Amino acid sequence: MWPEGEEPQRFDWEVGTMIVPPNMWFHQHFNTGTTPSRYLAFKHEASLSATRKACRKPGSGRRVGGDQIDYLDEKPEVRRIFAAELAKHGIAPRMDQAYAKEMVELGVKSA
Repeated sequence: MWPEGEEPQRFDWEVGTMIVPPNMWFHQHFNTGTTPSRYLAFKHEASLSATRKACRKPGSGRRVGGDQIDYLDEKPEVRRIFAAELAKHGIAPRMDQAYAKEMVELGVKSA
């Protein structure tokens, strides 16, 4: 997790872990183990400005007005670390379809 403009910090988690990202920090969840995981997210948006709430599309990425990181904008280092952690358990990433779909839908980010 990290505030916008800073580098991500890694926080490993396991069964029973509770992590609360500070307000407006980006964060991503990765399960690199061999068993399924679940997480429960609570979100309180009363503090968001009316302008931001008006343009937010639930479940969407930042490129289309949401507040989530689009796969195409994920830091390459995060993707590399995820693949390396999966490999420790003999698992290969299966995100290529999601990346390809987003590339078609959103295209390359302009400079």
